[in-house]
Amino acid sequence: MGVRGLTSYIAQRAEIYLKPYELHNTALVIDGDNLACNLYKDVTGSYSAFGGDYDDFYRAVVQFFQVLAECSIRAYVLMDGGYEERKLRTVSERLRGKIAVIKRINPCASITLFPLHLKEVFVDAVRDCGVPVMRCVFEADDELAALARKLNCPVLSYDSDFYIHNVKYIPLITLTVKVLSKQKKQSKQPGKLRQHQAKHVEKRTKSNKIVAGIKKGEKEQQSKSNPGQRYKYLDCCIYRVEHLCGRGALSPEKLPLFAALLGNDYIARSAFRNFFTAGMGKAGRSRKLQQQQRRIRVILEWLKDQTAESALDKVLSRLKKSQRDSLTAQVQAAISGYSNELCHSYDFFEQHYENAFPYIQAESEPEEEEEDKDQHKGEEDQQEEDQEEQLEQEENEEQQDDAEQQEEKSLSDEESADESEAPEIESEDKTLLFPQWFLDKLYPAHLSRYFVDLLHLRKYINNPQIEHFAHHDANALALPILNYCFALLHHVKGMEVERQLDEEGNPQPLEYTYLTRALRVTNVRYIHIPIDRPPALEFEPASTDARHVRAIFKEQVKHANIEQLFEELEKLPKDLQLYFLAIVYWLHNSEHCDLLHLHALILSLVVLRTVDVTIPAERELKEFHRRFGKILKQERAVRLKQAADGVKRGIKPELLELPVPQRMAHVPKSDCYLVQEQLLPHFHMQEIFKKKYDLYSTTVIHSFAEFQSVVYQLNGLNSLLNHPYCSPHMNQLFCGAFIYNLYDLLRNRADVRYHVQHFLLADSLVMFDFYCYLFDWCVQFVPHWKQQPEQQQTAAKVVEKKRMKKQRQAARKAAAVADSVTDPHAEQLQQSEQEEDPFIDLNNKFCGLKV
Repeated sequence: MGVRGLTSYIAQRAEIYLKPYELHNTALVIDGDNLACNLYKDVTGSYSAFGGDYDDFYRAVVQFFQVLAECSIRAYVLMDGGYEERKLRTVSERLRGKIAVIKRINPCASITLFPLHLKEVFVDAVRDCGVPVMRCVFEADDELAALARKLNCPVLSYDSDFYIHNVKYIPLITLTVKVLSKQKKQSKQPGKLRQHQAKHVEKRTKSNKIVAGIKKGEKEQQSKSNPGQRYKYLDCCIYRVEHLCGRGALSPEKLPLFAALLGNDYIARSAFRNFFTAGMGKAGRSRKLQQQQRRIRVILEWLKDQTAESALDKVLSRLKKSQRDSLTAQVQAAISGYSNELCHSYDFFEQHYENAFPYIQAESEPEEEEEDKDQHKGEEDQQEEDQEEQLEQEENEEQQDDAEQQEEKSLSDEESADESEAPEIESEDKTLLFPQWFLDKLYPAHLSRYFVDLLHLRKYINNPQIEHFAHHDANALALPILNYCFALLHHVKGMEVERQLDEEGNPQPLEYTYLTRALRVTNVRYIHIPIDRPPALEFEPASTDARHVRAIFKEQVKHANIEQLFEELEKLPKDLQLYFLAIVYWLHNSEHCDLLHLHALILSLVVLRTVDVTIPAERELKEFHRRFGKILKQERAVRLKQAADGVKRGIKPELLELPVPQRMAHVPKSDCYLVQEQLLPHFHMQEIFKKKYDLYSTTVIHSFAEFQSVVYQLNGLNSLLNHPYCSPHMNQLFCGAFIYNLYDLLRNRADVRYHVQHFLLADSLVMFDFYCYLFDWCVQFVPHWKQQPEQQQTAAKVVEKKRMKKQRQAARKAAAVADSVTDPHAEQLQQSEQEEDPFIDLNNKFCGLKV
């Protein structure tokens, strides 16, 4: 939800509110969505402009949890679910901001737009690390706090809400993901942050760098005399709610009102304009502090002299009558979340994971009194400095107050209207809003969060990808699959939803609202999509039924032989079947893709699925040569010697007996090293984009964005049907920058397969055969209107290549003739001999101008 300005306020006073902490041998509750977004920003940077480098992101997540395990930290990951009704206004505003980013996308800019499969790849990595993971029905904040209180362990996140919750909170920016070690006798926790450490925390907050570098601990030989006397830990800072409250100051009961006064995603700060003007007095005008920071300081001072009831009454007395019920309901909801002990995640983890809770600590003892005194003394000193700055600026307060009031009055009337509506008080246990069969699929994070919105709100919020702004949104291609999922959710066998009747008594169709970007305009469009008919087959949630997938293809891929498609599908590896179904759907329904896009996709999955699982993954060319230079040199020498002796390399006879897909498990490591060396430059953004970023083509990206949407929706349907096909692991299939560079490389080649064989995969015949096998499998289902234009295009490229070759040869011959002439005036003399001397009339000054 977020409390505006509180993170910066705490960071600026880190030496008061944060304390050093050694994280080890404990449970740790992690905000999964928050960690995923911050890790992706640190790992990929500007590479998000190419649709997502899922391979790099997956490895970063795995390394992060490996570091936690090395320090004996038992992690529990909770993921967000759907949106609550009261947050839809904020969701719409953020969606409009993302649309503005797409309109002016620049591959060299620092703005990060999260790719479509980010959370799914994160969940795959967490599962592969053996870490317990669960998806909540709505936002996970309350569930995170309840589980942390139950286990008496910290929460790792980067959300200002946890400064208000009664939990031990580790801000993610303070965590150094580098394993340190120390003697047990030196394990006393330091009392407070030093000044330079506090400034470092503030700097990291402003630069938004969460994890600077993930480093595992070095192998150490334990001393024979003191075995086991060392322990490994991670350095971080911890916060407790007592640090903000203090003794005799702000009580925990006032914290929900404090958060509401600052403004959050559910109520805007402008609702309290009258209260701040008349009830709070002047907030001060320190040049060193922003307006929101001054407001936090003044609110804290004011709440010290109030009780929770008197403070709420005074705030309500200054609000409009229509807004009072809304604020009261919000504060009550915050108080219930603050003290909520209902914890579904504890029961889920205990039921689905063996030895789920090895670390359950006893209640922590209160902190030493001396530390509290130092803390309050530092806080008082800071407040005295702020008051001095306030007195210096009082002369200009009246003028600036008027300006601020006018600025706040300029806020949109829609927000005020939304705030004036009192939200319905929801059930205390929000899981009662959903059927049990749905929770059984949602809790293990098999379903994406949008399924909660489809079932509860009948809405779908389409998060835009990097796509061409002049085209329709990329998810429009996969809308039929989304419609089918919505129909399944509301036509469960034995639990069908009754349709509402219109004025004439006729049943109205089911419909949901589709929120997406408007065409060519930076705005959000609301589309009502009716579902006129039920699914073709009955939906039983407990069964695994692949017939629904076949029904989608019969309806949406009408120009393909569906029976042949699903027969040939069995010849592919299990983990690629759903992915290639998405490829066939995309080829038949997209207007923007061609066979070059298909070549790039197949090359990407061949490399990622083979090389990265055979040899250590490395993306920097210099580091690759440093680590594997000797191996590369030796293997190159062996192959050159074989070529000189006339020995032709081929596939081993025992591998030839296997089907082509099964050979990939036996690819030699030497092949992987040599192929990776050849392809490594293509994993990085082209240098030309740093000088001429307008060469970056969003039309090419748009086709791949459409493909990602098809995979995303098809995987959602597959999860709803209990996984009749294996879910695709995008980290082994899709790397946005690599795919874009491959497409850019291949579009100028007359014969793509020849170039792949002799340049890209020249060092591995096994990998080239697998590439040909997958491409030939797709060709039989490529629509004819995409095959013919590419043949014509290839022929035109061949003709153009020959023409350019002749032109270059003629130019070289002319240059050679010119160089061979000894007399520089010979050409002019030869020309003068062949032509007659022109007549020049000396009496006519224009005679020299005649042609």
